[in-house]
Parts: sequence; C-alpha cells; structure tokens
Amino acid sequence: MTAGGRICARCQRTLDSDHETIMGHSMSGARPDQHRHRRGDPKCRPITEAERERGY
Repeated sequence: MTAGGRICARCQRTLDSDHETIMGHSMSGARPDQHRHRRGDPKCRPITEAERERGY
C-alpha cells in the first residue's frame, strides 16, 4: 500500500508511510507539497533500464 498513491520526487518510485514531506512555497497553494523517501532509504534509487522495459 502506498501513502495515498504518492511517488518520490527524487526517484519516481512509490512511497510507503515513512516518508518526508517538503512544503511547496506558494502563497496561493499553486505549488503542491512534494514527497520523498527519507535520506539513506535503500528504496530511493533510480529506475533501472530493465525495470523500465518491464513497464515499471
């Protein structure tokens, strides 16, 4: 289960419940918050070519 269907702003992988939220700096709210894995999380890595070919 993902955290509300969120993806990591760094690696574009799905997030679990343990992640960081980066506030969007916008008075109007036009820039939504970004979410990312915690620093050092081994799940936060680039998508490999093999995964891309499988349709990740």
